[in-house]
Amino acid sequence: MWHPRFLALLLGCPLVLAAARTHETNPMRSAEDFEEGKRLYRINCGVCHGMEGRTGRGARLARRSYVRGNTDAELFDLIESGIPGTDMPGLWLEEDAIWKILLFVRTFAETANEACEAGPGDASAGRMVFETKGSCLACHTVGQSGGRLGPDMTYAGATYSADQLRKALLDPASDIANRYRTVRLVTAGGERVEGARLNENAYHIFVMDRSEEIRSFRKAELKSLEQPSESLMPAYGELLSEADLDNLVAYLCTLSGTAKEDTQ
Repeated sequence: MWHPRFLALLLGCPLVLAAARTHETNPMRSAEDFEEGKRLYRINCGVCHGMEGRTGRGARLARRSYVRGNTDAELFDLIESGIPGTDMPGLWLEEDAIWKILLFVRTFAETANEACEAGPGDASAGRMVFETKGSCLACHTVGQSGGRLGPDMTYAGATYSADQLRKALLDPASDIANRYRTVRLVTAGGERVEGARLNENAYHIFVMDRSEEIRSFRKAELKSLEQPSESLMPAYGELLSEADLDNLVAYLCTLSGTAKEDTQ
């Protein structure tokens, strides 16, 4: 049986998309459903989120609550549709398959603790590092302040572990999401542009440049186009002291959305 979104594309009928979910709560309950959900999760989700929901490129799933919704229906829709503008794709699976994945994901909360256990750092001092010495707001948003060139850090403490945050600070090129991959190009007129790759197809590449301007380039008209494996973010192990790094991680671990809520 074809997935409703495939049928929508085939028939040009967007109303088909609304038919994917027919339940408000998860109808899957059996041990067989759980094992199948675990298998499907391993295939479709484990690479980014980890098999325990704690590590990986994707958001931490071993939590008691989620930023984008907590009901069965909300989480089903998130899995089914993905998150636009991120590396989280929607899954073209049958409804029952998505419910089974959610049945498995729900077990992560049973052993969940706070995502970030900061360690010895001072969060207040870390905020100063973030806003001044580290110049992090130039590229990262917290609440409604900061730049857009790098990932939004408003929910960093609820999403990533302290180890993940420290690794990103010390070796930012080790795991770069597609949305933030580095692009360097030279236009036909000789202009040199560096920025983050937003999207790409066979003919065009879309880039957010260092000034946060979103630009489109026709590949055939470029003098050169490079997408190196390095990150636009510097390696802070060479720029900050160990104490500064501890403090910065401690501050990032405190971020769970409160800053965004306080500015509204």
